Amino acid sequence: MMTPVHDNATLRIVAKTKHLARVRTFIHGQISQLGFSEVEENNIVVAVDEVCANLIQHAYHNQRDAFIDLHVIIESGAVRVEISDNAAPFNPSKSQLPDMRQYFAEHRHHGLGIMLMTRVMDAIEYRPAGSMSTLNTLILTKRRTH
Repeated sequence: MMTPVHDNATLRIVAKTKHLARVRTFIHGQISQLGFSEVEENNIVVAVDEVCANLIQHAYHNQRDAFIDLHVIIESGAVRVEISDNAAPFNPSKSQLPDMRQYFAEHRHHGLGIMLMTRVMDAIEYRPAGSMSTLNTLILTKRRTH
């Protein structure tokens, strides 16, 4: 495990789609000076945005008083984004990825968020709420390549 350099960047949003712009701005602000390429930065921002959008739409169903916590941990060679919620547990790594031939044949436009996450992040870890925490936490890690 890499040594944390900075770990106090946090953001809590009300789980509403109108707050996703704040999420994107926050994540970009935390990672913009870490040496990632522009493509890598954009991929991280999109992955976090997708997780939050899925929580809002599928886990919380736009319920009132729902929240999402984001915690950015900058390590010497990587960045970790911890996304916490108190919705029903859902482990994205247990979800079946779509068959892309069928996806395009059916002219679908949604449902690629988990695939996107797995392709652009180096590690994804899920911790459901339990004895260690009252929140579910998804941890996305991206290592710097240079």
